[in-house]
Amino acid sequence: MVHDFTLVCALNLELDSQDEVMRRLAGSDCADATVGWGRPGHVALAFSREAMDCNAAVALAVAQMAQVLPGALLVRTEAGSP
Repeated sequence: MVHDFTLVCALNLELDSQDEVMRRLAGSDCADATVGWGRPGHVALAFSREAMDCNAAVALAVAQMAQVLPGALLVRTEAGSP
């Protein structure tokens, strides 16, 4: 089953460049995310991932995001409709 969700993260101060964030995401397991910019110092990653349940999909994406964007703080998770 496909699950849609968004992770909103506050970036580490060392990742202040959108280009650097995009470069890191492009070469990672998070390359399938749609990236949104809005509030300075934050990024939103929208995913549509296949998994047995939404919690598993979110947990994997959070772990991948932590590796790709070290020091980023997960601010909010927004789950889409089932």
